[in-house]
Amino acid sequence: MKVILTGSTGFIGREVLDQCLKNPSVTTIVALSRRAIPYPDPKLRVVILDNFLEYPDSIVREFDGAEACIWCLGKARVPDNDIARKICLEYTMAAAKKMSDVGATASSGQKQKFRFVYLSGGAVERDQTKPLWFMQDYRRIRGEVENQLLAHAEAPGDAFEVCIMRPGLVLAKERNLVDIVKGLGPNVRVDKLAGAVITRALDGSRSPIVENSEIVC
Repeated sequence: MKVILTGSTGFIGREVLDQCLKNPSVTTIVALSRRAIPYPDPKLRVVILDNFLEYPDSIVREFDGAEACIWCLGKARVPDNDIARKICLEYTMAAAKKMSDVGATASSGQKQKFRFVYLSGGAVERDQTKPLWFMQDYRRIRGEVENQLLAHAEAPGDAFEVCIMRPGLVLAKERNLVDIVKGLGPNVRVDKLAGAVITRALDGSRSPIVENSEIVC
């Protein structure tokens, strides 16, 4: 399978990239990045994208034949709401809308459903009116991303499938002292999360939302 990947220089995205390169079911990785990625692997094609709101024809052609996107672009917290909305919501939906138009075509000539695996978070809140005690605006913005992705998947045309991953605190592969604090709440090792993300990209998901309890099982 040909897979599009974003956020491949980040903590989680880097692990996803490493596992994709080792997975024989992933034949090609198109990594959208603002800077070069030093991975000399024939499976990897790094495509420099300066603006994640615009996809010129030269970029769209790189999507040809892709069947899934793993969206790891983002940050655990962005204090500026305008920047958070741009990175989390606008970037994500611009990509989702573009990629759903250029999904892979089966041998029959029919367009296959494009699978979009979105890395969200366990504390994200989709209910925009619910009172929240901490990080209210940011959690609602992330929840609005989920709402819009699910709505886009339900739009006429049946060409887009979304899987939203909602991990708890993401821990490093190796145990360390920080785990004592982080491990008190719902959590998952980054390698376990990456494997679960890739599995959904390859095989799909029984549910459009995958909670931390399902990721770690």
